[in-house]
Amino acid sequence: MRTLTLENSCRVCLAVVASTLFIASCAVSLSAQTQAAPGADLIIGSRNVASVEPPVSRPAARPCSVTLFEHEAFNDHGDGSSMEAHPHQFKFVPPHKCDGAWDKVVLEADFSVPAGRQYDRTVAIWLGAVNLYFGTTMEPQPDVPIHWHVERDLTDYSALFRQKHPGQIVLNNWISTETNQPIYVTAKLLFFPAREKMPASYVADRIYPMSSDAEGREQVLQSQNESLSHTFTFPRNVESAYLDVIAQSQAFDERWYTCVEKRYLERTRDYSLESFEACDGGSFRGVEVLLDGKPAGLAPVSAWIFAGGIAPHLWLPTPGIQTLSFIPFRVDLSPFAGILDDGKPHSVSVRVLGANRFFNVAANLLIYQDHASAELSGKLLENTLSAAQPAGLTVSDTLHHDETGRIVGTIHTNVTQAFLARGVLHTSHGEVTTTVHYAANFRNHATFARPGEKQYDETIDQSNDVSIDVVRDLNGKLLSRMAVKQKDPLMLAWHKTMVTTGQDFTALVTARQGHEITLRRTSGSGRIYNAHLNEELESRDRADGVNIPPPLDRTDFDHQEAGQETVQFKDSLGSCYQAEIESRAERLTAMQVGIGCVNGRNHLGTRSRPGHPWLLPLDR
Repeated sequence: MRTLTLENSCRVCLAVVASTLFIASCAVSLSAQTQAAPGADLIIGSRNVASVEPPVSRPAARPCSVTLFEHEAFNDHGDGSSMEAHPHQFKFVPPHKCDGAWDKVVLEADFSVPAGRQYDRTVAIWLGAVNLYFGTTMEPQPDVPIHWHVERDLTDYSALFRQKHPGQIVLNNWISTETNQPIYVTAKLLFFPAREKMPASYVADRIYPMSSDAEGREQVLQSQNESLSHTFTFPRNVESAYLDVIAQSQAFDERWYTCVEKRYLERTRDYSLESFEACDGGSFRGVEVLLDGKPAGLAPVSAWIFAGGIAPHLWLPTPGIQTLSFIPFRVDLSPFAGILDDGKPHSVSVRVLGANRFFNVAANLLIYQDHASAELSGKLLENTLSAAQPAGLTVSDTLHHDETGRIVGTIHTNVTQAFLARGVLHTSHGEVTTTVHYAANFRNHATFARPGEKQYDETIDQSNDVSIDVVRDLNGKLLSRMAVKQKDPLMLAWHKTMVTTGQDFTALVTARQGHEITLRRTSGSGRIYNAHLNEELESRDRADGVNIPPPLDRTDFDHQEAGQETVQFKDSLGSCYQAEIESRAERLTAMQVGIGCVNGRNHLGTRSRPGHPWLLPLDR
């Protein structure tokens, strides 16, 4: 049986040729932006990329701008399936007119692809081997050139930008007879100087890169037995430590949420939209962080769906949540600071639980020091994280033959994880005890139904809920508390009908994604900060099961795309952002912004961080 060759996703390879030079200037790149707009390019009727994920907030001050590369072309000619990425290199020089303390540092990048054919590709920007950005690109349509904008708050990484560094962008784009268009990238860093009424942000003292080479590259992990690992000798006054980690699924793991254990593979293969890629390995993936080979933290794997994923027309014009810019998950390793302060080398490792060919992994380690003390002492008091992971995994099924002899039923995959890590540290302020409690509940229920002889219906109902509670005590009294809850639901459904002429099947496909974070932060003095971010996206389309020319075509097949994206953010600093867009037949058809905000207008205060893993990391 032929299969739905909707994309072969050569994003498994990265980057490309040449070198450019960083240009530093103190130009006004962006005016004060207290009014947070979804984007000037959102035009009703347009077929260009449409997304309303919240922008980075920024001060009402003139930033210095450092251009990383200008309209850089990624256009290697050759085999589009090649994984030999050629990085485009550059040199970074700090902005000499903004060399003091910074209130905020923002990365902006603009991408464009001419009309034609090209796959969605993975792209990453590295500086001094530290990962600044990780995401994927959109697929163009044969008759529509496209462009899009991404940005990331890099204030926490300010220490990195105080020195010269080599850097590179890795984007493995190939030009061939079937993939005939280059991808162009422009990127810059904006530095907002600190002011008298807005002092410099409290940022990490040191950034330790965890990349696969000295220039910066993601690590490929084929299985959960492989890891990204580095050994460091830290300064002896580490007060707190955090690991920002990204785990991007690829190849057979790309749609890991649709995978089943090998024992179920043959019985459910005919339900797949891409049965030649029907994957085993089960439907759970997760991240584990290890210190000196011992478990030290966990993180969820985001179910990012790329622009060529499931059915490419689903994502025209609106890409999936975080498709164009992955947000790293921050793991708090502060309970282990006493171990890091002993002056000995320590290994930090990241592995992907359940990985089954394969994941790209990038991570950065952020270290905060006690500047009033050259050496600290402390110890780990408790760590209940099991050495055998994934813990709490159960898989069961109700698969059976119905009255007509057809295989139907549900595969239930459930994972419950929880641990507590507590450590004490003797600092210049006193005795600091940090307790991290992590709890996660993962559920993936894959249901298979046969409403007719030629019909195959499958539904993936997945939830991935995480809660983190971090309590810091100073000399036995509350210093701070942070409680975060993150929810990432996913629902996929397709109704597949087999046909006998012209194609193998047609399918009605629906995808729903969500991303919700709720934060409550409390200080020992009684100050409270609350923030809430909620993103929801739904897209529906008809998919053609014939082997169509990759990666997109404009045949006479009747695609019926319909989509909606809603984003809301509010916090106790008064920030309010609301935006909603709708699309039909791959065109933007409706947009509303600011509903529920003061005067019906979006507003993001300088200190608010809707795009950050913990939403407000600067308030400590």
